[in-house]
Amino acid sequence: MIITIDGPAGSGKSTVADKLAECIGFIHFNSGALFRAITAHLYKNNFNFSLLKVDTKIQDFNLKVKMINENQHVYINDIDYTPILRDNVISTLVPIASQNAMVQQKVQAYLKEFCNTNNVVIEGRGIGSEVLPNAEFKFYLDCSIKERAKRRFLEEQAKNSIITLEEIEKQIAERDHLDKTREITPLVIPNGAIIIDSTNLTIPQVVETMRNYLAK
Repeated sequence: MIITIDGPAGSGKSTVADKLAECIGFIHFNSGALFRAITAHLYKNNFNFSLLKVDTKIQDFNLKVKMINENQHVYINDIDYTPILRDNVISTLVPIASQNAMVQQKVQAYLKEFCNTNNVVIEGRGIGSEVLPNAEFKFYLDCSIKERAKRRFLEEQAKNSIITLEEIEKQIAERDHLDKTREITPLVIPNGAIIIDSTNLTIPQVVETMRNYLAK
């Protein structure tokens, strides 16, 4: 069985998917981690991100996901890129890399193969609309820009970051625009998806709402 969770960046998809998967005994699959790992691989190999073209660095590598102690690790050419997936430089470049047709093809092919042989809760953008449109259950997790910025701001404060709340709001708005207007797998509400607005909900409340829909 496949359960997809789409939604904008910072809406809580990853945390919710992890908790939901744990509750129902499914694998939590973070599709964005694949894009981040590919981005890290290209960055380490001096790929020119200003040129979104077919490149041998994109064509000639092996992508693989391993579940280690129930945690998802992404390997490219047997190198585990998981420890650096959230580095700032990767976060900056991943929206660019994800627009590359070759990158999309590699990720989508792997996702379909993995999900067709496992019970998964998979989250990302374009998952329920284009990658796995026939999933048994599809959710769209929404959240206001102000609330997403607030959550991120608190995370950054814990890291002693000097970024302001206003700067974070601007970054999130720009990311939303890029995700919604890109040509390949843009951010949309999948057909038949159950929409949940998490702006005023806690993570447990969102998970419980999803579990209630699954129970029906």
